[in-house]
Amino acid sequence: MAKVIFTSDLQRFTGGAREVEVAAGSYQQLVAELQQRFPALTDTIIGRYGLAIDGAIIQTPLLERFGNDSELVFVTRIAGG
Repeated sequence: MAKVIFTSDLQRFTGGAREVEVAAGSYQQLVAELQQRFPALTDTIIGRYGLAIDGAIIQTPLLERFGNDSELVFVTRIAGG
């Protein structure tokens, strides 16, 4: 199972959970599974973050896939000005 690590700013929406294992294999499945476990993780909140998959940061991960042994971390999107 893939491991999701929550940064401290997301832990307030996960009831304090720092990490969880998920059965998902794609970003869309991941979001659905996390929202089922943690209803406070709305699309608006998750949409503020990119996703690091095994250390590679994807700013818009909508179609990304990952393996059962992947490590996933939601990261704040970088904005330019």
